[in-house]
Amino acid sequence: MRKEDISEFIRQNRLWLKEHFHIEKIAIFGSFARNEQTDKSDIDLLIELEDNIPDIHEKKEELRKYFRNKFNRNVDIAREKYLKSYVKHQILHESVYVE
Repeated sequence: MRKEDISEFIRQNRLWLKEHFHIEKIAIFGSFARNEQTDKSDIDLLIELEDNIPDIHEKKEELRKYFRNKFNRNVDIAREKYLKSYVKHQILHESVYVE
């Protein structure tokens, strides 16, 4: 699996992801963004959500499970505003936003 496979899936399902998970922006970062993934690599997603979403933690967990089931890999989900300052620059620099 490649970054392009994940990006294409997100593009094809963008409207559903927005409606169901309230996603405004989504990016891939980590090993897939750097094309350094292995068979054991997880998928790292950076998301921005609409404001004032009820049950946001449940929605994030549901999104994580959705991607895990689709790609049969562990998935980590981060939000830009909650990134730790010591990793924020690197994550933002390597993030590949899916348009």
